[in-house]
Amino acid sequence: MTELAPSDHLRDVYEERGEEEYGEPVVPDPALDRKFEVLTEEMARLLPAGSFLDAGCGDGRYLAALAALGALPERIVGVDIAESILDTARRATAVAGLEPELLRANLERLPLADAEFDLVVSVQVLEHLLDPAAGLKELARVLKPGGTLLLSTDNRRNLITRTLNAPRWIVASIAGKRNSRVRFTFPHGSFDRGGLTDLIHGSGLVVDMMRTFRFSVVGASPGARRLLNRIDRRLPDVGIGDILLVVARRPL
Repeated sequence: MTELAPSDHLRDVYEERGEEEYGEPVVPDPALDRKFEVLTEEMARLLPAGSFLDAGCGDGRYLAALAALGALPERIVGVDIAESILDTARRATAVAGLEPELLRANLERLPLADAEFDLVVSVQVLEHLLDPAAGLKELARVLKPGGTLLLSTDNRRNLITRTLNAPRWIVASIAGKRNSRVRFTFPHGSFDRGGLTDLIHGSGLVVDMMRTFRFSVVGASPGARRLLNRIDRRLPDVGIGDILLVVARRPL
């Protein structure tokens, strides 16, 4: 019997979350979704690639985005812990005209051989793992020598967003309504630059680029989100955005 990875016992909650929160494919508007805008820009910069893995592919939005980013990889694979979410990814990629391999698995133990992929993308997954070091080692293991990892995760020093939302959060806390709409409980960590760099180096990868981006206001209207995103595009990176973005590579 195969030994379970640390996060495997969380599958049931992710299956339920997939059914309730990711039931339908989504095509994000880059003007509203700054994360999608930045990640797809980085993907386009790192393509073409012969083989592509989306590790923690969720509803398939980044797999589907490949159709608009130029020459397609010969092999496209998506992995997620929940079959319910993979069902949505299957529909999202079909609409885009793609038929990727979709595998149900945990990032802490990928059912893939060593050195299979030229480009691995993992968007907002690391912070949900019980053993992020194991997850990064798996991502490094499946990369070919010279291959690239594009990863994003939550930045612990998201000072702009915390400052903008502090009044709202204080009032909600006093009223006993902070996080009252949270329906599912699962791990949700964050990282600072130093800690994430150490984890990446510990996996055997070399960091080529690391930056932060985006800030947000809870409940902002579409117009306000567009404005915030326009401002973010023009601001220099001083390390206090919501999201840490990393490009790392496996040495030859």
